[in-house]
Amino acid sequence: MAVSINNVYQKVLAIANKEQRGYITPQEFNLFANQAQMDIFEQYFYDKNQYNRLPKDNTPYADLDHLLEEKISIFKKRQQPVTIINQFGDGTLPNDVYRLDNLTRLSLTGVSGSTANIIEEVTEDEFMLMDRTPLAKATIERPVYVRTSATGVKIKPHSVTPSASAAVYFTQNGDTDGTTTISVDAGGNLDFIEAGQTITGTDIPAGTTVVSISGSGPNNLEISQAATGSTSDVTLTFASDDVKCNYIRKPATVKWTYTVIVGKALYNASATDLQNFELHESEENNLVIKILQLAGISMKDYNVMQVASQKESSDIQQEKQ
Repeated sequence: MAVSINNVYQKVLAIANKEQRGYITPQEFNLFANQAQMDIFEQYFYDKNQYNRLPKDNTPYADLDHLLEEKISIFKKRQQPVTIINQFGDGTLPNDVYRLDNLTRLSLTGVSGSTANIIEEVTEDEFMLMDRTPLAKATIERPVYVRTSATGVKIKPHSVTPSASAAVYFTQNGDTDGTTTISVDAGGNLDFIEAGQTITGTDIPAGTTVVSISGSGPNNLEISQAATGSTSDVTLTFASDDVKCNYIRKPATVKWTYTVIVGKALYNASATDLQNFELHESEENNLVIKILQLAGISMKDYNVMQVASQKESSDIQQEKQ
């Protein structure tokens, strides 16, 4: 359950004794609120490392590591698709990735010993050097990846030969008579294709997917929409959607929305851009304290800042004893 931004705002105003809202404006509060939320959220990862070294409690609701995991789990996203953009293993992560957990290559038909495999993250130097050592070289059963940007990854093995690629992406010639059945060249390449994957290419309508695969090659594809060609060859392009990722996103930007009436800003709970805190509801008091610290600095009211800081220090000491 989220923390009501209005509850936090009213408590901050009451404690700061600024009932006229002249010293903490809604704009200032929204800035302070987002800063406070991110401070608390980012601290989770440092606390996680510390709590892992503490003795465990048999009661989950009193175990610090368990409680922290509960707070972080709100922001976990699982089995999200990684978009593979070419046959060389380049991929794009979802835009809201904040802390990447892992990449997984799901099972592919035709791969010996095919199972869901965790793709191991390596450094850029390791990524460049591992091909020089046969024993360390990435294989389709033990793929690796490296981060290339905030949302970019590169996966090995990669090759223009589909059978050697962990990220299957290739073209296959075929012909169609304008129906949903496409006769393709016989061979092992299509062993890597699974029902449900997207198929694009000449004379293939947008949004077409593979429905089924049949034949002794296999050499027939049943697709979800009829190809628009008649008897001419078409080029089918398959991009695998078998790479998924688990990650932690960051909290949404909070916003206290209001309507100005007789010169005063009054809470507007029906505004479309209203955004409450996404943190666990137990963080409400911590949010109030942190916002008061920031507000005290802004108002040059060091008494407010000092009291809030002392309260925060006391809470932290109690939690980590």
